[in-house]
Amino acid sequence: MSIYHFKCVSCTKLMGITEDFLGKQMRCPHCQTIQMLPMINAAGNPEAPPAPVQGAEPDTDIMDFKYQSPENPAPEELPREILSFPTSDKFQETSTEEYAAVSTPVEVKDSNEVPTEIFTPETNGASESAAAAPWDDAPSITGEAARKRPVASKSMAMPIIFFSLLSYSVMATAILILVLVRMKTAGPLHPLEYIPDVDGDNPGVKRTKIRFNHDKERTQEVVPAHLRTKIGVAIRVGELEVTPLAVEKVTVSVLVSGFSKSEPCKGDSLVLRLKLKNVSKDQTFSPLDYYFNRKWKEKSRNSYPPPFTLVQFGTEKPEKSFFGGPANWLPLALAGSKKSQSPRETVEDENLDKTLEPGDEMTAFLCTDGDDSSAQEILNHQGPMLWRLQVRRGLVPVGAKEIPATAVIGVEFGAIEVKQSPAAS
Repeated sequence: MSIYHFKCVSCTKLMGITEDFLGKQMRCPHCQTIQMLPMINAAGNPEAPPAPVQGAEPDTDIMDFKYQSPENPAPEELPREILSFPTSDKFQETSTEEYAAVSTPVEVKDSNEVPTEIFTPETNGASESAAAAPWDDAPSITGEAARKRPVASKSMAMPIIFFSLLSYSVMATAILILVLVRMKTAGPLHPLEYIPDVDGDNPGVKRTKIRFNHDKERTQEVVPAHLRTKIGVAIRVGELEVTPLAVEKVTVSVLVSGFSKSEPCKGDSLVLRLKLKNVSKDQTFSPLDYYFNRKWKEKSRNSYPPPFTLVQFGTEKPEKSFFGGPANWLPLALAGSKKSQSPRETVEDENLDKTLEPGDEMTAFLCTDGDDSSAQEILNHQGPMLWRLQVRRGLVPVGAKEIPATAVIGVEFGAIEVKQSPAAS
């Protein structure tokens, strides 16, 4: 359907109509002036408008009528896309006043300039109360629908919720990636690499008071290859470097609390001499403890679990194991106390309670129980042997915390490497 444009005779603003309204009266949607629309002849030229209806306002000027056909649009005219008219049969039969009320007016400065602004009515509460919309007085269906149009929501709730969820998802993803990277970097640890350090004279950094209970089977778990070394070969576990120096056959002496003179064991003991170095930058701890090499027998009445320090050999399963040394262990808090029913014992010159600052090193030794007749089998064994010893390794990250921990390392040796020495010193 063709659209025709002409200027209002009163306000000179453009109006657009369809051919159904040619030759009829129409109210200008801008200035509300009632005027008679022209007719178009067969040649496409405007004809003189019919005589005005009685009671209508007289024309004050000749209409500047322009015609634009769909096939040959004039460059100075408005494009059809900027005007919107009803397309259904119902709306095409509306009256002149109704159509004029809902037509889209376009304001231009002169007849040759293409308009760039389109009047777009808004139906919010402020504009309705301040100034009436152009269609308020028009009795049309479209005008009624425009008055009932809901007010556009300007709430900020949805943007706030969206950005909150977006921030949360980004943060959760970053935390998950960090945890996965830390787990991948740390790598899995063997059970003998992070034994809780909760007992002994020098417990190191204490953050909990839990008691680690274990059984004989736990102390005899297979030591993995990366935790094994040989005489003269240094090994590092955590923040501690351990170098086995020698294995000797000697007689050691035990010092009992309350006595000034030590008492030698009934038989010889196997002694493992060590050099230990704290390689950390900011941790201080005692690598060894008298608790680690305490005396323990499976059939004796002992409330403490078996120690992780032991000598093991044999091809049978389970292998023969000889736990701890010749000295009974008692906590320092109970030594000399009336609550204690047994004295505290230490091996003379064993040097198991020295504390190392970062970069410090020390020498010490461990020994088997020379008072245990069954342990003498160690001295006569000619095959390979493994000396398992428990040492402190510094702090270990477990979850979101760092806990003081110990580890078990194994020193492999044979009878050919055992030296004869008159005494341990």
